[in-house]
Amino acid sequence: MRILLLSHGLPPDSVGGVEQHVSGLAEALVEFGHDVDIFTRGDLPQRPQGAFEQTVTGNPAVWRAAYRWEGVDSLDALYQCEPMADATARFLSERASEGVRYDVAHVHHLTGMSVESLHRIAAAGVPTVLTLHDYWLVSPCGQLFFHEGPLEQRADPEQTGAVLTRLFPGWMKADPRGAVARMQERSRAALAAPARLIVPSARAIPAFTGLGVERERFTVVENGVDTRRLEQLAPPAGGPGPLRVGYFGTLIPSKGLDVLIRAVLQLPPGMVELQIHGNAVPYHGDESYLTRCFQQVQPGAGVTYFGPYSLEELPDRIAGIDVLAAPALWHEAFGLTVREALAAARPALVSRIGGLQDAVDDGLQGRVLPPGDVAAWAAAIRELAVDRALLRRFSDRCRGKARSFAEMAAELVGIYDEVAKGPAIS
Repeated sequence: MRILLLSHGLPPDSVGGVEQHVSGLAEALVEFGHDVDIFTRGDLPQRPQGAFEQTVTGNPAVWRAAYRWEGVDSLDALYQCEPMADATARFLSERASEGVRYDVAHVHHLTGMSVESLHRIAAAGVPTVLTLHDYWLVSPCGQLFFHEGPLEQRADPEQTGAVLTRLFPGWMKADPRGAVARMQERSRAALAAPARLIVPSARAIPAFTGLGVERERFTVVENGVDTRRLEQLAPPAGGPGPLRVGYFGTLIPSKGLDVLIRAVLQLPPGMVELQIHGNAVPYHGDESYLTRCFQQVQPGAGVTYFGPYSLEELPDRIAGIDVLAAPALWHEAFGLTVREALAAARPALVSRIGGLQDAVDDGLQGRVLPPGDVAAWAAAIRELAVDRALLRRFSDRCRGKARSFAEMAAELVGIYDEVAKGPAIS
């Protein structure tokens, strides 16, 4: 098949979970013999917004379109960007003029890509699949999390309007109800465009059924990870010395890093070494979170920030930990880093919220803990620091809980084939 993947970013420009997921999927599809093109945002400072160029040749091939958040002066503009929608249409037209017609387009995220791109793809006659990795189409707080904590997992106009008024007061003050109504109607239209909607966990579905999308339209396809490399890692040595706890993910409030740091600081000095890996970025304009996290850490506390990492660097980083901690406070749709740790035989401590709680069987591969409960997280970390035999038992049961990019891609190819053939004629 000839497959188009569309995403809001791609390594090395952007190294978040969705971006790494798209990279892994593309490689697996190519290994199965498919032709893959990727259309994404890029850092093209000399090009006008919406201009695109091919940046990687071969298979997969990559085209990047310039986007710099120009003209984003309203909630509407956050979701709609004519230059980017036009870029998608031009890209498809140019490829068609070169004799390239896609059997299917798989859209992964539309931040900065314009929701109108879905309609342009449909207008070009390309069957479309959309994976909903988070809740951006429900609210710009794509993780349904604001500073006070997780939002309800539903599209409540009053709650959404109140949160967005605090987040974007200038945009919302004139007509908050109207702004939210337009956003939700636009999202309903966008969700109606693809032939198939995919979620990595059934726990993500309620947020979209709250918008009026029929539950029957969703297909659950669990994300894959790079098991091929991760399963080559030796299990954690399990001591002696401090228990090496790893945090992997963006350093933002919804991920709960502050909870983890406070838990570690409750433990005796030298018992735990906390390794923090991931991007440090502002959270919807709030740049104070990292200060709140790290100002509580004193020299010698055993807390180290190692910075962002690429997919290629991930195995080496995971090799340096004994256990992974995912203290998320939002309704995480899946939790890639947890599955990556499990593939590497690293037990995981996860929050009992969203799709994270499905990754680990409590007491078998780790612990499932109350989100935000510092005392409970400290106790779970202490348990593994003291009982290294328990750590090894957990480790022995980890592999097999995560599936490979190839297994995921094989399932998706079946969906692509169905979508490309179109609905059956009765």
